[in-house]
Amino acid sequence: MLLVSFFDGRRTAAQVRELFKKSSGADVELSMVRELAQALEEASFLETPAVAERRRKSLESFRASPRRAAAFAGQSYPAEPAALAREFDAYFMAENGPGKRREAEPSRPAPLGLVAPHIDFPRGGPAYAWAYQALSERRPPDVIVALGVAHSSPDAPWTFTPKKYETPFGPMEVDSALYDDLAAKVWYDPRADEWVHKSEHSLEFQAAWLRHLWGERTPPWVPILVSSFERFSPEEAPSQIPTIEKALKDLEEVVRRHAEKGRRVMVLAGVDLAHVGPRFGDEFEVTPELERKVESEDRRSLVDAMALDADGFYRSGVAGERWRKVCGLSALYTGLRLIKGLENASTGRLLAYGQAPDPAGGLVSFASAIFDAR
Repeated sequence: MLLVSFFDGRRTAAQVRELFKKSSGADVELSMVRELAQALEEASFLETPAVAERRRKSLESFRASPRRAAAFAGQSYPAEPAALAREFDAYFMAENGPGKRREAEPSRPAPLGLVAPHIDFPRGGPAYAWAYQALSERRPPDVIVALGVAHSSPDAPWTFTPKKYETPFGPMEVDSALYDDLAAKVWYDPRADEWVHKSEHSLEFQAAWLRHLWGERTPPWVPILVSSFERFSPEEAPSQIPTIEKALKDLEEVVRRHAEKGRRVMVLAGVDLAHVGPRFGDEFEVTPELERKVESEDRRSLVDAMALDADGFYRSGVAGERWRKVCGLSALYTGLRLIKGLENASTGRLLAYGQAPDPAGGLVSFASAIFDAR
């Protein structure tokens, strides 16, 4: 790692070798420096013209495709439909799960909103099951506005894509009418950072659950990835930022207008909550006391979220210099705003709360909730 740290694009192999010797007291062959550079370039870890060209072709290919491939199928979850269905179904009756299976013939009307985790299934499966079991008791909506987290956080606050999200159970179709109306309300190219959809899991995991739940009856959606608002709104709610507030009001109006035309709109947020511990840059270790503190603060934030107090939820998330690092803060803030803008929006019901250790040393928390109409 020390040797690689001297690869700045300006130094020669001989200069890198000399710096390494001065810094470490050890010597390496010049051929080793060159061989390492070649291996890194072949693995696309060096910024070279060849790597830039590979990136360009990859992005062009993604942009031209009408489909967004299931990037994590076969890695994070089974790519074979029957195997994935068995895994999902097991979570309903698993420890910490809802204790009942999905409803085959729902009788209740579609909800206005749903909150589900986006942590990997082995750690968060039962919490997903709480959200999607409750959803199974409702009839499908006509369209879904799906908000996920853009973990790479590009410049665009909201990044749109008209691509179908593929899943082992079939693709999630995009509602073109709602997509066009929403995308027209942002002040920038809504697809400028579309590449973030290519390898982002927060909506891919929701797509798989939705298709598992409803199969061919699954309604179309509009998939939107939300960047972190904390960079321009570190202490106050984003409603204090004129450009963001205007766009949010415009997006609310679009969603409300579609609902007023008789369409049943559901807002889905695929979000996690706190990320603490060494894995996430903290110097402190995860202890039982820290777990209790995280849960206490999370639940305080969730009280605001269930009350559809988006500003209160956001302020609680950034309190204490953002020590919890709530990765779903901006996506859920957006979701709460859109839900509250719908007619007859009611307070939400928290279905489940959970925490899971990170293999590299840390703690991630998450929750599930549903918002029905009054």
